[in-house]
Amino acid sequence: MEKTKMKYTLSDPDYYTEMYQVYAKKSNKYSHLLEWTENIFPKMVLQKLRERFSAETHINVLGIGTGSGEMDRKMAGIINGHFKSVRNVVVEPAEKQLAIYRSVLESDKSKFKGIDFDLRQMVFDEYREHEGEHPPKYHFINAMQSIYYIDDVNDTLRYLYASLEEGGVMLITTLSDACGFQLVWNRFPQVQDVAGPYPGTNDIRQSLLDLNIKFEENHQRLYGDITSCFQEGSKEGELIVDFFSQIIDLRGTSPELYQEVVDYMGSEQCSEKKKDGTILINSDWDAFVVYKPLSI
Repeated sequence: MEKTKMKYTLSDPDYYTEMYQVYAKKSNKYSHLLEWTENIFPKMVLQKLRERFSAETHINVLGIGTGSGEMDRKMAGIINGHFKSVRNVVVEPAEKQLAIYRSVLESDKSKFKGIDFDLRQMVFDEYREHEGEHPPKYHFINAMQSIYYIDDVNDTLRYLYASLEEGGVMLITTLSDACGFQLVWNRFPQVQDVAGPYPGTNDIRQSLLDLNIKFEENHQRLYGDITSCFQEGSKEGELIVDFFSQIIDLRGTSPELYQEVVDYMGSEQCSEKKKDGTILINSDWDAFVVYKPLSI
């Protein structure tokens, strides 16, 4: 199979959104992240912001690759409850995701009173170009499961850290090196040639260490139901396989590679099979929380 025939999922934001939504439901991702935001976020992020900035501060927030904003809105709301106001700049390339984001904001304006959302449909490189040599500073930056779609991790982390106010906090989440996504990408180099490679936990950790940036980590367990991937003719299953491989219509492009990927996803290296036949793939992820020191 010629590599040029494979199409990267990010080349079609609408298709990416469709895949993402399917797998998010099969892994209960949103409820899991909301639970994390309610229980861990206040301790690792909010508490640090409250220690470093007065309640009268107008908090500036930058969200990168926020999707339809489930986590973004939740975090902004939590922060807003403890400060004068919040301005939340959103950088997201998918038009449909931003449309969902906007519709939620419009449907319940009273819920977001005190928060100014600035939604921008663009990729991160476009954001950097738009802001120029002197980008604005933020008290909080979140890059939840988006950093591995950026080419130069060190350069990106250096830029984001420089964009933090003194005393600011940055949250980065990435897939664990042991999760099924990373295992699939590492097992099939022909996929990485088109869509990767993607930095995992060790890459982010090493970049932060190389840049001498202090951070804390938090590991989270998560599993996704990929049973439909083994059901003949399942559109849902094909979308999940495409999401894991990051290739559009992998089955139609290369039936042989598609089957290899499916078999590997269901193997003991990636998944566990329950007595009822349900197949659960490892989707563990890690959070890195960066704290920028205040100048003395």
